[in-house]
Amino acid sequence: MKMEEFMEEGIKLSQDDEQRRRSKKRSDLVSKKLGELLLQGYKMLNSTCEKCECILMQKKNEPYYCVGCQDSEIRSFDNEINLTLISKENQIVSENFNNLPSNFQKKVENKVNHQIAQNENETVNIIKDKINWATQELKNSNILRYDLELLDYIKKCSETISAMNNCIN
Repeated sequence: MKMEEFMEEGIKLSQDDEQRRRSKKRSDLVSKKLGELLLQGYKMLNSTCEKCECILMQKKNEPYYCVGCQDSEIRSFDNEINLTLISKENQIVSENFNNLPSNFQKKVENKVNHQIAQNENETVNIIKDKINWATQELKNSNILRYDLELLDYIKKCSETISAMNNCIN
């Protein structure tokens, strides 16, 4: 085995260990949140979230609650992990990009800038769709706690769109 292959294999194993640690930490956090909800009077349902496969919870006369998708601490944890992974990938891409010939770098930059603009517009549209969904939920809800969560969600979505528009302009 060549030294480069040995190093690559070591890096891969290290990344796998890191992924397992992150997964375990998230699982522990979800379990903790599920326990807290049980103590607050929620019941554990015999179904899971279609998006993240977390066990659904429900308090009497309230909508289903998915800890994996709706809990702010879990979402923050997921966002933190995603930002870390993106940062690592960006570093690798940047290192490789700098080794390309300059004329090829320009072509890649132009294509990337065009793709970024398309992705930003698509992201803004997705966030607007989420605001519309939350607004509809708010119209149909009569549960104060859920209403407050929806309002906070709408506010955060709006702030995200504003921040993106400031970055684009």
